Amino acid sequence: MTYHSVLTVLFFLAFLALVAWVYRPGRKQQYQELAKLPVRDDQQARAGSGGEQIHE
Repeated sequence: MTYHSVLTVLFFLAFLALVAWVYRPGRKQQYQELAKLPVRDDQQARAGSGGEQIHE
């Protein structure tokens, strides 16, 4: 095997490990909580500003 072949195999294995880590079942709840953050932050900002909407 050449140097480039070894690197290709290593990067492919790293990619598979990353995909397995991201899509493992235990992460689903955490991803759902993270998905709610923008809405929660927006609601807190509106409540803290007296109901005014801030346009940027």
